[in-house]
Amino acid sequence: MKNNLYDKYYASKWTSKKKINGWRHYEVRNVLIKKQSLEIFSVCDKKNSFIIKISEINNRENWIPGWKEIV
Repeated sequence: MKNNLYDKYYASKWTSKKKINGWRHYEVRNVLIKKQSLEIFSVCDKKNSFIIKISEINNRENWIPGWKEIV
């Protein structure tokens, strides 16, 4: 049975305000509920993935929900 945290974040899309490894647009691949973290990957380079704390991705100074164009 899935929980609300999993449902909220799984496959969600995010835009980093600063490029990370050359990319801005990421998608959640896995929700690590016990660690309160997400595994996210670059949509342009699926091999480029990393773990991020949920509290960090919710920081609007660094991340925007959805895929947004940053000019």
